Amino acid sequence: MIDLIVFKVGSNSYALNIENIHRIIQVVELTEIPNAHEFVDGMMSYENNIIKVLNFRKLIGLPPHEDENVKVEDSSLKLLFYENDGSDFAIKVDSIEDIAHIEESDIMHSEDEHGKNQYLELEGVLDIDGVLVNVIKTVSIPK
Repeated sequence: MIDLIVFKVGSNSYALNIENIHRIIQVVELTEIPNAHEFVDGMMSYENNIIKVLNFRKLIGLPPHEDENVKVEDSSLKLLFYENDGSDFAIKVDSIEDIAHIEESDIMHSEDEHGKNQYLELEGVLDIDGVLVNVIKTVSIPK
């Protein structure tokens, strides 16, 4: 059994292994990073650490968040604090849907390379109550 955090970006659902997520918070004001990669929205200070923020919408080729100009305290956007292979950063997503408890064998794996790019690798697809969820193997933040 594995536990996945299911989140929404645009009209699609995605899931990350809960072991890689340390915390989920409401989106906060970010400090811009000069000359940062287009997928990086900025940085923030959290518990005496400087955390870069990856915009998942931009990573998958969607336009910026609809509520990008709304006050952050009124926003539904969430930040997932992600850690993998010693890399810590936050991922900005539209909303959190659920925590799913699944059997790893329920993930339908794909053998082609369409689920992989430089910063995102998909493990496969999962059907949760008729909703197809893209299961993410790894995410990395551009330098």
